[in-house]
Amino acid sequence: MSALARKTDGEFARWVCFGLGSQEYGLPILQVHEVLRPLPIEPVPGAPDIVPGVVNLRGQVVTVIDLRRYLVLPVTPIGTETRIVVVEHDGETFGLLVDRIGEVSKIALNAIKPVPTLHRQGNRYGFAGVVGRGAVLLTLLDVDALFAAMPR
Repeated sequence: MSALARKTDGEFARWVCFGLGSQEYGLPILQVHEVLRPLPIEPVPGAPDIVPGVVNLRGQVVTVIDLRRYLVLPVTPIGTETRIVVVEHDGETFGLLVDRIGEVSKIALNAIKPVPTLHRQGNRYGFAGVVGRGAVLLTLLDVDALFAAMPR
């Protein structure tokens, strides 16, 4: 479990929630710089499949990562609810392409449960944990773990 998901009674963290298909995910609000409506994405020849291209964000070139492709979910076209969640990792700005943005949720750290071990290589997708919210299971991601786990 990442440092972001360590359990401490009485402590809370805020998570920016978003959806990919019927699944719900969250990123720590402290790791999210902004959320954008889709911008024109320029393809980059030779980029990995998870990178549809780059966008120009106020003069800054930002690499866009399709979280659907990265998490091996069925790919869908960009829709009216699609958003780009802007994050930073190792001094570089990235945009995470998601189907829709949700609310900012305040979650007790002691409510976050570890994800089951998915395979022998460890946490391939950068999961910080999971938390039940009624009938919905919210999978929490850690930006640093997500990028550390990405193929290079």
